[in-house]
Amino acid sequence: MDNLRVIETGVLPVYESDDRRLVSARELHAALGSGWQFSDWIQDRIAKYGFVEGQEFFKVSCKTPAGGRPRIEYWLTLDCAKEIAMVENNEQGRRIRRYLIEVEKRYRSGLALSAEQMLADPDFLVELAIRYRDERNARLAAEAKVAELTPKAEFHDRVASSRDAMSIREAAKLLGTGQNRLFAWLRGQRILMADNQPYQEYLDAGYFRVIEQTWTDKAGEVHLSPKTLVTGKGLAWLQKRWDAYHRPERALRVVETASHQ
Repeated sequence: MDNLRVIETGVLPVYESDDRRLVSARELHAALGSGWQFSDWIQDRIAKYGFVEGQEFFKVSCKTPAGGRPRIEYWLTLDCAKEIAMVENNEQGRRIRRYLIEVEKRYRSGLALSAEQMLADPDFLVELAIRYRDERNARLAAEAKVAELTPKAEFHDRVASSRDAMSIREAAKLLGTGQNRLFAWLRGQRILMADNQPYQEYLDAGYFRVIEQTWTDKAGEVHLSPKTLVTGKGLAWLQKRWDAYHRPERALRVVETASHQ
């Protein structure tokens, strides 16, 4: 193996040579805690599962320090190492397999370059900085959105929707009068209380709805205040009551005007 270097030092060292990521079979054997002799173990696995030399594993003859017979080292691709770890059928084998899968994911996504590679590649550093900036901005935007929506979520159960109701101002226009005059009339009819909120019986009848709206004072502090809305049912009811109250008055004025002519 030429230019062999360690690129991962987690559960099991992972090496790289000529853009190929490899695992030492001897180190895998030790990490798995197998009770077999190494040479018997690796030869059994290769024969039993049909691994192909030159594609899934590589044999390298290494000199021993004592100058004796050369020792054969086996280098496994990550796929081969994952399969061997899996067939051990124990927790350590499953742990090593998961670890190797994570290593593969990191390298496939381009996130596992060594410090030497990054320092030697300014373009990668720029790309990494841009990626970090974009991820940070996205996170800050998400946090800001959560902060914005939190008050709305807190008041959601208390603030009713006004899509099927209208304000007193809008109701006054439809009745052909002004907002202040309508408020005064509603209070005089004991439909609204002094604070312009409806009596409970009219709320129960479905003529009105009270929502909470926010307003901000000069100090920037947000306050809640109630607002009375007229429902569609309530507008029809108000129209009849308003007309019944005012038509006799108009009729009387017509009679009085005619008598003075």
